[in-house]
Amino acid sequence: MYTMRCLIVCAFLALLGMRVEAAPAELAGTWQGKLQVDPKTALTIQFVFTKKPGGGYTAVLDSPDNGGIKNVAAGSVAWDQNVLKVQVPALSGNYVGSLKGSSIEGQWTQEGSSLPLVLSPYQKVKLSKEAIQTLLGDWHGPVTTPSGTLTFTVHFKTDEHGELGGTLGVVEQGNQQLALSDIALADGKLSFKLPVVAGELTANYADGSFVGSYRQGPIGAPSVPVTLKRGDVAMPVYALKLTSAQFTPLAGSWQGSLSITLPQGKTIELPLVLRFETDKQARYVAYLDSPSQNAKGIPVAEASFTGGKLHIKLNAPAAEYSAEVTGAKMVGQWTQGGRVDPLTLTRK
Repeated sequence: MYTMRCLIVCAFLALLGMRVEAAPAELAGTWQGKLQVDPKTALTIQFVFTKKPGGGYTAVLDSPDNGGIKNVAAGSVAWDQNVLKVQVPALSGNYVGSLKGSSIEGQWTQEGSSLPLVLSPYQKVKLSKEAIQTLLGDWHGPVTTPSGTLTFTVHFKTDEHGELGGTLGVVEQGNQQLALSDIALADGKLSFKLPVVAGELTANYADGSFVGSYRQGPIGAPSVPVTLKRGDVAMPVYALKLTSAQFTPLAGSWQGSLSITLPQGKTIELPLVLRFETDKQARYVAYLDSPSQNAKGIPVAEASFTGGKLHIKLNAPAAEYSAEVTGAKMVGQWTQGGRVDPLTLTRK
């Protein structure tokens, strides 16, 4: 019923909202509810309404559980006699509900299906000064996935208003920092969401560390154990064992698209960029970028280039690429998770 984009990595999170008992004076603000997509999946939905100077409202729709649904603009908003009607063309959906007490009870309709959705005023829980001081700074630690162990890095900082924010990265995937939301720390329990990949982390504080679990993807997806300790982590450098003569024809940026056929028969194009560079210590290094997945700087762990044949290996994700290099073109195959797909890269 909805579309979700997900990163390469794989905890239920307590809902960080509270109901307001008194009926609101107007619609402006954030309203939140749970959409029961199926018996095992409930999707958090937020409507953010803004009052227009000349009257009426605009709205955007978010889902903290789904990174693919963020700031989706409503086509129209009608709020008349305590009846709300919202059209969301980008999702081929609409919502109709009536104010009852302090909540709006209604139906979300999308692609011919209707589901009940009750919206209530939402307020973000404010962190105490003690909680903010506990979290401020850098944290890192392992997360154990079915395909191996990865390293999370989490950075918490305050903005000019003293509000706490944060980012999370994965060392083995280039440590691209992704924004956190719904950060909470109470009674020694930490929780936050990673909206862009529909990720959630919950952990308990003990002996200077947070120990808990991380889940990514649809609600009900399996969680994996994670431990976070205070402090920064050194980024690993994979110096490629290439001679100058081997590196020279590879140096620079190469780009192309990986065509992936899904089980339903649909084919998607995944743009990739492969970069061969020299670092500050004059070492030969290489990185893979996946722009549509917001992943940049995934390190290449190994590379060989002999007789025009290139072979590279990545640790996270566990993948390999073998290609024939002719001038400004690489023609080969990408291997990952038991799949083998053709991939042609051209020098930029």
